[in-house]
Amino acid sequence: MKHGISQRKLGRMPAHRIALLRNLVSALLHHETIKTTLPKAKEAAKMAEKIITLGKKGTDPAKSKAMAYLMPPHNSPTPSSNASSSSSSSAFDPETFVAPKSLLPKLFNDLSARYVDRPGGYTRILKFGRRQGDNAPHAIVTLVDGPRDVKLEMLARTVGKEGLDLVESSGSVDTLSEGWEGLRPKTKHQVERALKYKSPDQVKEFKAKAKEFADYLQAEEAAYGGLRKPDINPETPKYRRPGLITPKSGKILRAGERLSGVSTHTTGLGLARGALARSPRGRQSVDKTPRFWGQARLPQGVSAEIA
Repeated sequence: MKHGISQRKLGRMPAHRIALLRNLVSALLHHETIKTTLPKAKEAAKMAEKIITLGKKGTDPAKSKAMAYLMPPHNSPTPSSNASSSSSSSAFDPETFVAPKSLLPKLFNDLSARYVDRPGGYTRILKFGRRQGDNAPHAIVTLVDGPRDVKLEMLARTVGKEGLDLVESSGSVDTLSEGWEGLRPKTKHQVERALKYKSPDQVKEFKAKAKEFADYLQAEEAAYGGLRKPDINPETPKYRRPGLITPKSGKILRAGERLSGVSTHTTGLGLARGALARSPRGRQSVDKTPRFWGQARLPQGVSAEIA
């Protein structure tokens, strides 16, 4: 019978491994978002779940265990008790601002109140490609329902874009103001899960983020002035081609950059699926032309200049 396999060894001796996990968990509870390798992220998230559970208990034994495990946070400027009010509103001054000595107030007050109705699942792991050099898998660990929840920001953008697509295609009511009807079933399910433990004010903030991204998509092309193109004088003869010194205007499209109206075939996800050079049989081939969101919804044969 094998023993001692409750957690990953992470290529370290026990004392080094325990200190590493204590540091990762303390940084996660303080910053609420950290980036590390995937095996470390899984172990740190598991330990952070246990520490937050101790914070929800609020008993003296729970405070003793949390105090014994957590490390003092670093690089966290907060006003000291003897700092003057005038210096507290100014820029960071190492002479008057010191780091907090403990994470216990945040754990037993803020985090416990945030997750009072949530039975578990306080952390989320998002894969973040691979690290340059040793090609180790990277991951982002975040605390859910926090101000730095990455998935919530991405979901708000998805809701804004799908709601805008619904208004433009069918001319129906705005799905952000009338509920979540009209979204894809998968997106609607993710929204219901993400907002299950949210307050009405937080739901309004989520809708505001989605509406802000929808407005950004509509104004993006006009704000950038379209794609990069030379400013040719109408009086210039057509046989004179624009040279290198011809002034240009518009957004420069970088290599690998995806605009709002470009298919996902040109993104990292499409490259991973091998969809860049694939032409699907029996279906219309995907248009990979660089364009903004408004240009992608023009009728066939209509150019952006006419619109």
